[in-house]
Amino acid sequence: MDRRRFLQGVTATLSMAALARMRAFATAPADTRKAATGRAGLTPAQWQVIAAVQAHLLPSEPEAPGAKDANALEYLMFMLGETHTDPMERALIRDGVERLERIVRKQGVDTFTRLDAAGRETALRTLEKQPEGRTWIIMLLDYLFEALLADPVYGSNPGGIGWKWLEFHPGYRQPPPDKRFFLL
Repeated sequence: MDRRRFLQGVTATLSMAALARMRAFATAPADTRKAATGRAGLTPAQWQVIAAVQAHLLPSEPEAPGAKDANALEYLMFMLGETHTDPMERALIRDGVERLERIVRKQGVDTFTRLDAAGRETALRTLEKQPEGRTWIIMLLDYLFEALLADPVYGSNPGGIGWKWLEFHPGYRQPPPDKRFFLL
């Protein structure tokens, strides 16, 4: 199955939790987003690792948007710092980065961001074999899909880039920002 077909199949399966997270992201002013990022408890170096993992899991291609195009890192940074985010989720993300970095150091490199594509794939496949590592990768993919597939009015999937790529046409008109479901 190719990436497009897979994502077309999951567009309709965004959970209620995902909708709640999108609501928080869409309504937060810029200064609140910045504060939330600080509450996430990750260092700038750890965020760089996560950005590199996201780009590896969902790379930008000439015909397909990637994690960076969907603003997936900004979305994840905010969500992990949101006051309603489960602290265990934050811990899982932080621990996953640390596990990945230990694997990378065993490969003789000081950080995931310095690996080439083949090295990144090897490190992620090694991490995937660990139960917590597999959970970490699934969680990152969940946040990637949310950022790529959500209605742009809620603050991610800028300009509907993910929808355009998937050739998805919403059945209803998009609401203007003042008519989003949680404001009614």
